[in-house]
Amino acid sequence: MPDYLNMIAALGIAGAHPGGLQLTKQFLPAMDLPFPCRILDAGCGTGQTLSYLSALGYSPSGIDADERMVRKARERLGESASVQQGKLEQMPYPGSHFDAVFSESVLSFTDTSAALKECRRVLVPGGKLGAVEVILEQPLHSASRNEIMDFYGFKALLSEKEWQNLFGSCGYCEVRSLKAEEFSFTYDDEQPDHELMMDESVPPEVFDVYQAHQLILQKYSGYLSYRAFIAARC
Repeated sequence: MPDYLNMIAALGIAGAHPGGLQLTKQFLPAMDLPFPCRILDAGCGTGQTLSYLSALGYSPSGIDADERMVRKARERLGESASVQQGKLEQMPYPGSHFDAVFSESVLSFTDTSAALKECRRVLVPGGKLGAVEVILEQPLHSASRNEIMDFYGFKALLSEKEWQNLFGSCGYCEVRSLKAEEFSFTYDDEQPDHELMMDESVPPEVFDVYQAHQLILQKYSGYLSYRAFIAARC
């Protein structure tokens, strides 16, 4: 596992995706989902989004590849949502099972085409995928691109247009992308964006990785951004 993903799991960082829980709260209405409906959080982490969806009355399920994240999500959720361990490229769900799939800063770490096709498989016809993903705002030299991909363990580092094309080639249509400027962010003391569910013992090098992450973000601040994509299963 890449050091970055190990750091996220060891610290149990909830809302590690750009925008955190506040983005999730604004992204959900933009998807215009039926209510109630079945939603899969693909790459659910410690279950922060699952907890929010459950509190709203949806029927959420979660899946994550990391055993520690699954354990922490189950501790958070109890019986309010089903959480399974598994990879997005091969999920243990029947076809046409979910009305919507959320994937918040996860697809870039997977075999992206395979994961998108698998998300499509588990969606009902016309069901929607909501994905928050890192994008390249402008081209980078290969050495810089490799530095970013190697540090995070990305399998893909794409521009907005490349993401849109990939959605289309994987069987999605009506692809929309929302920029950070289209969302508003104010701190909520009762529901903080980022919570920690740390392992009992966290090695010091985990915090070194966190510091390196902050330096990468500063170094490439003009190049790295994110989009919230909404796409329908054709």
